[in-house]
Amino acid sequence: MQIAGYVGIAAVIFVVIYFLVMKSQGKTTKRPTKPGTVVLHQFPRSMFNVIMSSPPCLKLETFLRMTKIPFESEYGLTFSKKGKLPWIEFNGQAIADSNFCIRFLEKEFQVDVDSHLSATERAIGHCIRTMLEENTFWSIPHTRWLSKYGANAREKVGGHFILPLKYLVFFNIKRKAKNYLWSHGIGRHTEQELYGIAKRDLLALSEILGEKKFLFGDKPSLADASLFAFIVSSAWEFPACPIGELIKSKAKNLDKLAQRMKELYYPDWDEIMAKKLKSE
Repeated sequence: MQIAGYVGIAAVIFVVIYFLVMKSQGKTTKRPTKPGTVVLHQFPRSMFNVIMSSPPCLKLETFLRMTKIPFESEYGLTFSKKGKLPWIEFNGQAIADSNFCIRFLEKEFQVDVDSHLSATERAIGHCIRTMLEENTFWSIPHTRWLSKYGANAREKVGGHFILPLKYLVFFNIKRKAKNYLWSHGIGRHTEQELYGIAKRDLLALSEILGEKKFLFGDKPSLADASLFAFIVSSAWEFPACPIGELIKSKAKNLDKLAQRMKELYYPDWDEIMAKKLKSE
């Protein structure tokens, strides 16, 4: 009876939290922001072992840093009206989905991080981003929520929940992750097969990169930002997972590219990490 009571209380708390999160979707920030400044809504940094382990969030922040567009980050779980993070606010407008955000900002600020690319290179860059974001990406939610490699990350996210609620939250997240992966199709494969798909993607990118500093030469592009975000969210966040092992062995050049992106656009990386660790 006591266990049933705990489960019932946890279920009520979870339902309340769920409806509060749903109610907050797409709400604009109330803090004052200078006109012309972008508000970037993204996950709390405290959820991860790196400064950000959501590839779309990190890609969008990297794009903002690459273009020097003035922005402020709003950390939390206020999702867009599409139910996703990241999303942005700009002069009273709300734009959801990282790629829609980038296209909006390119037009609004007249910027183009791919201006040095040829038409063919732009096309290849588009294919690389699509592969990373629609195919390779799915190895990350599998690692975080379903594999043994994500155990520490799961504990980091749910460590502050009371015991019954913790298990209920993880049960729900795990169920949703399985459903997303199954609906995509990649979740119908075994874990070995799933990682095999991601590894083949990354080895192809390693071949494209070769000895160059970035995918298309000495200057980074939007495709490099996507690749950087994936490497940080997978190999750096979960160094013991098959993706992390690949980056340390057969695809070291991808790790070097990510390190270059970090040095170029995140000179405050160590400062951010120190603040994050202090707040935990």
